[in-house]
Order: sequence, then structure tokens, then C-alpha cells
Amino acid sequence: MEIKFENYKLKDNTINFTINSKDINGIIGNSKEDVLNIVNEKSVKRGKVLVDGKELNKEELLSLKKTISIADSNHLITFYNSIYEIMYYEIKRRNLSIKNPNKKIVDSLKIVGLDISILIKNINEISTSEKQLLSIALSLLSNPNIIILKEPLICLDRKNEKRLMILLQKLKDSYDKTIIILSEDSNILYQYTNHLIIAKTNKILIEGNSKDILERVDFLKRNRIPIPDIVEFTYLAKKNKKVKIDYHKDIRDIIKDIYKHV
Repeated sequence: MEIKFENYKLKDNTINFTINSKDINGIIGNSKEDVLNIVNEKSVKRGKVLVDGKELNKEELLSLKKTISIADSNHLITFYNSIYEIMYYEIKRRNLSIKNPNKKIVDSLKIVGLDISILIKNINEISTSEKQLLSIALSLLSNPNIIILKEPLICLDRKNEKRLMILLQKLKDSYDKTIIILSEDSNILYQYTNHLIIAKTNKILIEGNSKDILERVDFLKRNRIPIPDIVEFTYLAKKNKKVKIDYHKDIRDIIKDIYKHV
């Protein structure tokens, strides 16, 4: 499912952008929250939304936006005694029509790889990575088509970072979920997303393949977009040392290139 947003107003500008279901989408830049609001807005705003080339009418658009869920570990509820109460509250808060809430809660935890023993714990007793996974489990309660994640890898070590991204890939491939990551960490977006939108100063600066965009160092510098560390290392080696190496996502591939050409 390809979702195109056309002729949407963002402050004084008109913007167009696409969310690809076949990719893990990334959004970076100081207007990324504004783009999120357009995607997630429950009322119909001025502009067109096309799904696989077909323009949605008002009812279809509202139905689509009801299938969007946001996972944000920084805004988990903290005033309940247990994880179970938090998850049950989310079902009630969103007025979700679920025949067997307990089964849905357990199934959502299993999908993200959390043991059901977590249900009796307090939110303050679980780790940062468990909170990230819990935020995704909460988003799955509504069986969404689109999952938006805000800074999902912040404060995670490398092991849990990879574990989480394997999960997102699984949600996309096995459960047909469209994934959108909002982040200012270009390292994460370079490593794990396929389709990238740079939204800055109320404009879409560029949109396309993540690797292609984040290897345009001069463009990123000019627009003050963070450069992935591995890209900057390669760029400096090519520019200052005249080393003939290609851009790679894995440092081991860069080392192989260096041995080959130096």
C-alpha cells in the first residue's frame, strides 16, 4: 500500500510526500512532527490522499487514519500499578472493540517478544528496551495498518537496537504493517530505513532512497542535517586521503575497501 499526500498545507507552503508500505520509512528534520500531524490527523484537512493511486473520499480517509497507531516510549502511562493495567487502560481509552482483551494483550506482548510475566510489573521496574517494546505492543492493540515510532532506538545498546529493528522488519513483512520512524539520528535512519523524507522549515527538502540521500554529504551540510558517522568517515577519507572507497553501511566493508585500494 503506497500512500501519497498531495497538496497539503504546511504553514505557508504546499507539500507532497509518500509513505511506502514496502519500505521502512524515515522522517528527519525540524518539521518532521508537522508531517506526522498530517499523516495522523483524525479530521480531513485540505489536500488529497491517494492509496495505490486511488484518491480517497472523506469516509475512506477517516477510516484509513483510524488504522494509525503511535509508539512512543517517552509517553508511557505511569499512574497505574502494573503493565497489565496500563494495557487494559489503553484498550478502554481508545474505545477498542476487542472480544477478548486479555488474549489481545498477551498476543501483543508475544509479537514483540515480551514475556507475559511483565504484566505484573510496575513501569518503573522494566528496562529501557522493554519500554520500547511495550510501546509497540500497546500500538498493536488496535491492530493498526500504520505504526509510527518516535525515536524508537534512543538509549538502546547495539544488541537491543538490532533486536528492535528485526521486530520492525517482521511487523512489515509478516504482519503487513507500514512502518514510519521519526528520528533526528541519521545513523539509525541510514542503517535501517529504505525510504527517507527530510522535512525542514515547513518544506519537504528531499524524498527518496535513504542511502542515496544520506550519502549526499554536501547537501546535508548545506541544509544542516546530521551526517551519519560512517558516511562522514568515508567522505573524509575520499576527500582528504584520496582513497578510492565506496560508501557502505558496515564498517567491515569499508575496511575491506581500504585494504583493497591502499
